Amino acid sequence: MKKFYQLYIARNEAGESTADVGKLIGLSKASYWNRENAITNFDLAEAFILAQHYGKTIEELFPEMVHMLQKKEVS
Repeated sequence: MKKFYQLYIARNEAGESTADVGKLIGLSKASYWNRENAITNFDLAEAFILAQHYGKTIEELFPEMVHMLQKKEVS
């Protein structure tokens, strides 16, 4: 299972639960967990809110997503 590890680390370092962060972006605990574990996708607005919240760029917080987009551009 893929996971957004940098997001997971940032959330844990901040001492926040999946329920806390889900509430921040308007999701249930389960919906947030599904996104953090790459079962469903974050939308751009959610990614932007999380990056701001953790003081990081989207590229820093979601390097896996950026890598996937770069692979699509090459194809």
